[in-house]
Amino acid sequence: MFFKHSSKIDLKAVNIAYAVTFAFWGFTLLLNSVFEWYYKGLALSSLTILAMGLVIFFLTEWMAAKIKKIKG
Repeated sequence: MFFKHSSKIDLKAVNIAYAVTFAFWGFTLLLNSVFEWYYKGLALSSLTILAMGLVIFFLTEWMAAKIKKIKG
């Protein structure tokens, strides 16, 4: 396939990142819909929201893994 399976995946950090990203996207899309309804235009484009969510996912996953590593 395209990607090789990695045994180094920290599933707890990934699950935390999923939750944070989902909450971010939900809040951002809700806020964007309110702005669209009130101002009759989009506050942020869909591509911008997607890119910000992906950055948040990878940063959150990295930070959760580092915190878990520090705590032991």
